Amino acid sequence: MDLRGLHAFRIVAEASSMTAAAERLGTVQSALSARIGQFEAAIGTRLFERLPRGVRLTAAGARLLPYAERMEILAAEAVQAARGTGTIGPFRLGAIAVVAATLLPPVLARLLADHEGLDLQVATGVSRDLDASLANGTLDAAILGHRSSHSAIVSRPLDSIPLALLRPAGVPAETMDQAFTFAAGCVCRERLDRVLRERRIGARIVELGSVEGILGCVAAGLGVALLPEMLAQQDGIAVERVGQLDMFIGSRPEAERPVRALLASYRACRTAFDRGPS
Repeated sequence: MDLRGLHAFRIVAEASSMTAAAERLGTVQSALSARIGQFEAAIGTRLFERLPRGVRLTAAGARLLPYAERMEILAAEAVQAARGTGTIGPFRLGAIAVVAATLLPPVLARLLADHEGLDLQVATGVSRDLDASLANGTLDAAILGHRSSHSAIVSRPLDSIPLALLRPAGVPAETMDQAFTFAAGCVCRERLDRVLRERRIGARIVELGSVEGILGCVAAGLGVALLPEMLAQQDGIAVERVGQLDMFIGSRPEAERPVRALLASYRACRTAFDRGPS
């Protein structure tokens, strides 16, 4: 398989735009379109649906993407092995707390299993602080609740998960006078503030530092909260879906290789998660 075509395919898939992908690859849109067309011909099926503004993956393209990521990683590792230049680390990764408590643990287990000897360091925090750490070089990559606000940081969509307003079972949210959440700068905090305003719930904000603390306060009947719906599957808590959390991975350009490895592990784990137990 043509690795250059595979690389171009992956970049277009991430950008959802031939023009934006061409800029990242340092080429012109017409040349990239031709390369993708040749790659599709070699594969024997269409990988992208052309839209009035941008492109999106076909079903075949979506199936190919995780393999493309893994093949690029393997190719890079083969070169590293031949040169005797070691592993993909160190890798300093940040993540918002709600991701660290839900989706991240199996992803990191997969990443470490696939890349033995990886020097991985993980930090949690709110999106605003993690984004600042990306900009100043303290982190190599971070899973955020929004795109990075810094032009030097590469931002790409990662996933979306349902958000829910949590309340004590059997108690209307409108009667609660406390709302438990993270510090300012967290996307869940911003969404909670909006829901409270829209519903005219005059709850006092109480900041806590952990998902477990927030869930415990709601289950104890002390107030409401807003978190990913998957966190609220416990006795004493009623949930109401109120939208979704769109997650992005922001990364420094020099961290492309470990980020690709992380994305491959993430997509493999999410595929298994969506499929459910066998």
